[in-house]
Amino acid sequence: MRLLLLFLVVLVIPSTMPTNIAAATSAEAALPGGTIVAIDQERLTLTILFPTGESRALPVREARLLHGLAVGDHVIFELNDEHTLIKIAKLPTDPAN
Repeated sequence: MRLLLLFLVVLVIPSTMPTNIAAATSAEAALPGGTIVAIDQERLTLTILFPTGESRALPVREARLLHGLAVGDHVIFELNDEHTLIKIAKLPTDPAN
């Protein structure tokens, strides 16, 4: 009897597990991105144009994060709870575009 119960549990539990775990994880891991339209070294802000057409000036936590960036660069970034940029990564440019 115990063996039959164990067998049923093993068969039923995997079928009730969500099958979209990988999709949810990759969607949560996606970082916001856009195109740099202005860099203010003095105020430590970066203005980014989002794919939606909206642009926003975002404060940058440290000046070193702005090094190597230029207007027109495509970037992805991470914000902290205060909506301050804490990580910025420049995306490679496609020479065909």
